[in-house]
Amino acid sequence: MDTIMKTIAMVVILYGKRFEESKTLQSLIKFSHQLDQLLIVNNGPESLDGHDPFFIALSKKHKHVEFENQIQNKPLSWIYNDFINAIDADYYVLFDDDTEINSSYEKFLFQMNNIDLELPKIMSIIDKKQYYPKLNEQIISENGVIESRGELFSIGSGLIISNKIKNTFKKYNLELFDPKFALYGVDFSFFRRLNKLGRDGFLISTQTFLNHSLSGAEGVIAKWRKKERLYDEVLTVKHYSELRLLRIGKRILREILYLRFSNILIILNTFFSGVHPRCCNQINKTQNGENHAN
Repeated sequence: MDTIMKTIAMVVILYGKRFEESKTLQSLIKFSHQLDQLLIVNNGPESLDGHDPFFIALSKKHKHVEFENQIQNKPLSWIYNDFINAIDADYYVLFDDDTEINSSYEKFLFQMNNIDLELPKIMSIIDKKQYYPKLNEQIISENGVIESRGELFSIGSGLIISNKIKNTFKKYNLELFDPKFALYGVDFSFFRRLNKLGRDGFLISTQTFLNHSLSGAEGVIAKWRKKERLYDEVLTVKHYSELRLLRIGKRILREILYLRFSNILIILNTFFSGVHPRCCNQINKTQNGENHAN
């Protein structure tokens, strides 16, 4: 009996790159299989042109290829949620612009059957070590279905999510990714929500790997990354932690000790607003009944 082919939709998010400069898109143009849907989101800062020769070549390679210019740097949570909500597919795949998709990952993607969530092993291109996925803060290094209980986490790039998971979140009036987060914390918000719902009934596996650039494995952390991580930390405490005021108070005290007064302002503004600054407009729409359920 022949296996019924599953429909696969993929989103690739570009930032500061032309089409041909993306390792992810370079991989996709070499694919042996055709994606049913490919959405490329250019998240700025400059617009891209749909007449670009590389984009045209990519459009001929896969079945249905579109791209959007979102030069305002649209939050990743909105991009992911809008993509998943707008397209009817069996599987949804998320990628950044700088991942080499190996042939074994491609083969697995087009042969998936009954798996609800695939978490590729994330190997740092800097130190060659594996960093994700993690179960109860321990790295999962074995291939296969993840059956053990506990807190499961990984990063967003390379995630393969089934329509079954989409519909389960929808049943509980939840977006897959928390729209209050913009960059850091977006992928973890999915796992926090999944862990809270419980993984019963879902077949979750880690049978693939991807080489990935991880900021945590890099030596010097850029100032803008430190700021984005602070937004993530405060929002995580606000929405997903107990003893919120105590934890925020300790963090503010630490900033006072190191004389980082600008960080105190960020902490207070983010904690009381409850959203990343780039998410404020969208959250206001949500509260008025438009899009993005909390």
